[in-house]
Amino acid sequence: MAKDIPLNDLLSNQDVEKCAAKPDEESYDCSDKLIQKSDNHLKDSFRKKLKEIESANYSQWWMGSEEQRKTMSANFANSQKVWEQYKLTYCKSAAAPYENTHGYGDTLSSCFINMNQKRIAEIDMISVDSSR
Repeated sequence: MAKDIPLNDLLSNQDVEKCAAKPDEESYDCSDKLIQKSDNHLKDSFRKKLKEIESANYSQWWMGSEEQRKTMSANFANSQKVWEQYKLTYCKSAAAPYENTHGYGDTLSSCFINMNQKRIAEIDMISVDSSR
């Protein structure tokens, strides 16, 4: 489960700060690896939840149907595409005051990683179990 990120900490991340302390080339490689790892974790969470949705026993839902499950799956997949664009524009907006500074890349990296953690938590909240 992803940890909660306070809103005021959206633009900072301890792991990115550790990368930033390294020499320039190592720092960039380190940050890129952190983003890639975070993106992969998000993709894995998304795929796992999509598979769960696509194999859900919709007959347990109130008047559930295969069409209902297909709609849920399509909506979930579409929401992820929209969210990816949102993350990019949101982080660019949030990091704008740091643009043209040495720390801009670190700030943007932190935002991407923290937003991914928040999204994973959102994905985990989706349930196909209607018994709750």
